[in-house]
Amino acid sequence: MSILEIFEKVNLIMPIEQRRFFNFFEDTVDELQSLYPGFVIKADTEYVPPEALTDENVVLPLYHNSIVDNIVFLAGGEETRKSEFLRKSRDAWLKYWNDNAKGRRMKRMGW
Repeated sequence: MSILEIFEKVNLIMPIEQRRFFNFFEDTVDELQSLYPGFVIKADTEYVPPEALTDENVVLPLYHNSIVDNIVFLAGGEETRKSEFLRKSRDAWLKYWNDNAKGRRMKRMGW
């Protein structure tokens, strides 16, 4: 999903101007990177905050719906959107983490 498609999805729920959208988008990606380091941005790319709706979206695809929920939360303050953001982003992170594990298991830490 491109940045334009995310912007259109957010505008269907709650109209928002582009500058505020870009600020909320950047805040959301920063929050995702702090929650799940290493599994948010596409490999071999660096995140640069978008300046136009046609810029490339380097966030992995499963996080896009959670980004929409968090932007709507930041714009309007609906508490259910924040819990949906956390749930969807955790599900996306688990999918990417499990794909990266390739069947390996984590051993319990010994005392």
